[in-house]
Amino acid sequence: MIAIWIFLYLVGLCRLLAMNGFTIRGAVACLVLLPILALFAGGQIRRRLPALFGANVLRVAGTLGFAALLLLARHLHLAGWDVRDAWPNLLVATGGFGSLWVLLGSAEEASPSAGHWLWIAFWLLTGFLDPALPLVGAGLAGCLTAWGLLPRQPVTGMRPAMRQITLTFFLVGLTFSKAGWDFGPRPDWAFAGAALGLGAALAQLGPLHRRLARVPDLALPLGIGLLAILYAPGLLLPWGALLGILVALAWARASRPFPTARLGGALLLGLVCSFALHSNLWLPGLRHLLWLGN
Repeated sequence: MIAIWIFLYLVGLCRLLAMNGFTIRGAVACLVLLPILALFAGGQIRRRLPALFGANVLRVAGTLGFAALLLLARHLHLAGWDVRDAWPNLLVATGGFGSLWVLLGSAEEASPSAGHWLWIAFWLLTGFLDPALPLVGAGLAGCLTAWGLLPRQPVTGMRPAMRQITLTFFLVGLTFSKAGWDFGPRPDWAFAGAALGLGAALAQLGPLHRRLARVPDLALPLGIGLLAILYAPGLLLPWGALLGILVALAWARASRPFPTARLGGALLLGLVCSFALHSNLWLPGLRHLLWLGN
């Protein structure tokens, strides 16, 4: 559920906000940021007020979150998103809170299974039809998890993280968002997202999984960073699949229980930095550094 929320809701929300020219002006615009802020405070709330994460509360939160994101997708399809309007901002905040509440109240995952990565691949692919649909996928996953219908892999012990794990997740955010900024309003980025999910699912399969386990930790941030520079619009599928394999390896090497706030925040920072860099590609030399002239 953690990977589903980050790749479908968090990344999907950042893409939608960038497409619709989001700026922080007034309390209404700040509503969309509340689930992101809750990502960092949720762990503390869960430890201090565990009664708020009971089974019945999670079912209500998951159901409301899914309903809100369904209504959001309908609204954006019919009327677009004016970030000054309260209704879509309230819907995206409710949907984010609902699915995040389920995430925080559910058992931590040892590592996303192949099924979870396939879920991410499918819903990212639906972004080709409508960029709001990946958020619906996050809401549906939260609802199914709350009702015990989405299988989970509970954590079975504590494990230290690889030393470069925070940097690696920052680079994931920096790299994965490149296709979205490259194509702008065109939906081609969805193919890169689907390829990432498929590549990550492939990395979970038996013989390949055992071989990939031998890849040294340092190769993960180096490989992901190299993919950020070697991105090419004409190679979306192999580029996304290779990135997915590296992302799956990095996820498996994070500490347990999974540090959702720290690593989710690192990935979010990578998304923001990626957007800032690609908004300034007119600067001399920056385009060649980031895109090798593409």
